[in-house]
Amino acid sequence: MPTIHKSILKRLNPRVTRLVKPLPENNIIKSWKIVRGDEVMVISGKDKGKKGRVVEVIRDHNSVKVTNLNIAKKSVPKSDSTPSGIILKEMPIHVSNVALIDPTDGMPTKIKLRKYVDPETGKSERRRYAIGTGTYIPKPKYLEYQTSWADGDKDTLPEEVSKVTYFPKSRERPMPSEILREVANRRRELI
Repeated sequence: MPTIHKSILKRLNPRVTRLVKPLPENNIIKSWKIVRGDEVMVISGKDKGKKGRVVEVIRDHNSVKVTNLNIAKKSVPKSDSTPSGIILKEMPIHVSNVALIDPTDGMPTKIKLRKYVDPETGKSERRRYAIGTGTYIPKPKYLEYQTSWADGDKDTLPEEVSKVTYFPKSRERPMPSEILREVANRRRELI
């Protein structure tokens, strides 16, 4: 019998692993009005009245993580970066406890989704509108993580990728005939 590594055994052992069950299908929100990068305000809970940006949307649990809100202390192994063994971590907040901020007045608002047809292209999309003022709230382009992107030494430039480098010849086969025979014969019988 092959030996199994300790880390795999820990993941398989139900007494060691923490089981987080997803919500039942009928309780999961179908159409989300809050997305990553939105500016929201907590409307209930210990951080009531505080504003923040949505960092992560956890759709399986109908919750969101907001920057510097709902902070909890978590124990981690002691190391050079964490000498005390305790870190502060953002915990999820249920989506019903946060409200999107209206860009016109800076107050929390409810959202209504409406169909919008672009007059130039004719494409239809669902847009978010504030119920109180009726202003359009565009989905943010959350690109903070892309500011640190840079081409490395081993990255291929887009100009090089788009170049055509193979020109097929009319009478030449793409592979040797022995390989083509094996590929064609692979489902009929074993070779």
